[in-house]
Amino acid sequence: MFKLAWTLLNRRRMPRSESLKSDKLPESLTASTTLPVLRDVTSSLKRKPSGDSGLLWVAGKVRAVPLWSLPCKYGGYKRTVSPRWGWLLAIPLLFLFSCATDHKIPEMKSPLSEPEIQHNKKPVQDEKLIMIDEQSGPINNKTNERYIITDPLAEVGRLWYDGFMEEARNRFMDNDVVLLAEGERSAEWSLWRGRLFTNRWSGAELGLAGENVSALLADGDDIWAGTWTGGIIRLSVPLGSNTVWDPGLPSLAVRTVNRITRENDSVWIVRYGSLEHYSLRSGDWSVEEDIPVSERLQDVIVINGKVYLATLGHGLWVKERYKWRMIPNPGLFITRLESGNEGEILIATMDRGLYIYRPEDDAWLRPPPGLLRETNITSLVISGNRIVGGTYGSGAFEWDIKASTVNYFGVEELGDLWVLAVAESAGRYFFGTFGAGLTSLSIATGIWDRIGLAEGFPSADVASLAIDSNGNIWAGTLGGGIIWISGGIYGD
Repeated sequence: MFKLAWTLLNRRRMPRSESLKSDKLPESLTASTTLPVLRDVTSSLKRKPSGDSGLLWVAGKVRAVPLWSLPCKYGGYKRTVSPRWGWLLAIPLLFLFSCATDHKIPEMKSPLSEPEIQHNKKPVQDEKLIMIDEQSGPINNKTNERYIITDPLAEVGRLWYDGFMEEARNRFMDNDVVLLAEGERSAEWSLWRGRLFTNRWSGAELGLAGENVSALLADGDDIWAGTWTGGIIRLSVPLGSNTVWDPGLPSLAVRTVNRITRENDSVWIVRYGSLEHYSLRSGDWSVEEDIPVSERLQDVIVINGKVYLATLGHGLWVKERYKWRMIPNPGLFITRLESGNEGEILIATMDRGLYIYRPEDDAWLRPPPGLLRETNITSLVISGNRIVGGTYGSGAFEWDIKASTVNYFGVEELGDLWVLAVAESAGRYFFGTFGAGLTSLSIATGIWDRIGLAEGFPSADVASLAIDSNGNIWAGTLGGGIIWISGGIYGD
């Protein structure tokens, strides 16, 4: 085989007549002249370029070799082979050279860059990513490529992973995504809802000794929080910092923070056994020394310079002209105090339901006969002519004062009959439940919504609520710290 290749590649053209007369190899094909030529060809083949152009290059090299005759079967060069037959017989030789040479296959590269591949390893369900060069679709800020995703929730997830939070929230509110709230993908939809619209601070992150947040106050951009073990902190969201006034270390004494409220330049804190206030102007912290009761304090409110103190078992007290006196009418077990629209006081009791008290003329107003005159009311909020409240075991209610009608909400709407906190904002009522998370009602449409464990809440027990100046909801939980819920979660 090699001898044949040698002959084909290195034999020089000789006159036709000489070839017919010769029985031996011509002198021009001796080893002394053939070896240099073969070395030139083979060395050139070793330097050939890689890739698809290599085979064509070999063909060009072989074509430069004069092929016009082959040795006969019986020796010598009695017969002449036409050059065109020489080309035909040289095809196997071309194949031999192309296979024998080093042909490097280019390395296959993934259409996705390494950062994009790492993103695809994130736990996004049913994700189908298609990279495109068009001007539609958001840009991946790591690969500078535009993309579209065929699955709605996968597109929401990709926007979220790439840092497009507002775009992800807006995409989540589109109809094709909202439709997934019902059906086999409802759990996945709820999970993404929690990721996009909620945030959480544990007690440890805030410097508190416990996770049971019993009281909240939204003071502009700051959030005050109190715990069951007496912890008090002030969280500044814009600054990303918090101040720990009391970590609430466990002790044998009951130090539960039952209420935090603000009046003018003072923040009032009601503990189980003490009444304290903090001056926002001077930064001084002080404790009231002359309170009439030293245990089971529940709430405090300041109206027209008078301090009203609610207790469990010791009734309602008011401080005026530096003296305390008891108000006997609402009974001994007062659970909550709220201010009304025209200086009146909303009073919730444990055993006598709801009262409205007007201090100016010492007048009292009661709801229509029924549940609201005897149930244990835990929380209250006033919205226009309506009073909305939660009860301990009897659900929630809405009392229209002018129409003198009461609407009750049960387990079907709330998810649980134990309502620990109530708030109102942006045309919605919010109910913090003991077991069903945060439930809300749209006043305009009458549609109920629930946020809880499915959205990633660390606890389904919401003990306190507050609404900040941006319309966001803050929930204090039992066992799960503080949860922030964006006001845009409802798409109103």
